[in-house]
Amino acid sequence: MLCSLDSRNPMRLAARTRWRSFLLHGSIAATALGLGLVSWYIAKPVATRIHQTVPGERLAVNATPYIDISLDADSSVTVSNAEPPQIELLRGNVYFDAKGNGAGKLQLKVGTTYIRDIGTRFSVRKFANGGTIAVSSGEVEVQVETGKFLIGAHERADFDGIRVTGQRIIADADVAPWHSAR
Repeated sequence: MLCSLDSRNPMRLAARTRWRSFLLHGSIAATALGLGLVSWYIAKPVATRIHQTVPGERLAVNATPYIDISLDADSSVTVSNAEPPQIELLRGNVYFDAKGNGAGKLQLKVGTTYIRDIGTRFSVRKFANGGTIAVSSGEVEVQVETGKFLIGAHERADFDGIRVTGQRIIADADVAPWHSAR
């Protein structure tokens, strides 16, 4: 009997079909939007900024509100928006100042060596086969193939990805002689 009523009134049948189609497509779109938002929330995309200087130029940038980076001439670093920020020294000399809430959150990659600050100010210089780290205050942890090493305030050490060598005491002025705003 329902079938006979619908066949008598084609407008009612068309309206019911449009309504069902709208509900079906609307629920599909809402589900897709919801899944998109959930996937965005679960896996935030990581953006990476590159900061670099040319010969004769120096640059100061804020990686976060609590981590300041100063690049010497002809230097380059990448900084991710992850928490904590992932920073990679690509070339040159860089001075880091981690203060306040940034202390202990700075992670730096130099070639195959990983450096983690423990509330500090320090500089890093990259060479083709390693680098040098000099600490102004606090401590940094240097992780190479042979293990983890702590470098303290007023110390300098060389690293090559396999080991840390030449750990020695230095004057504060020798941490980053090119860095003028200390």
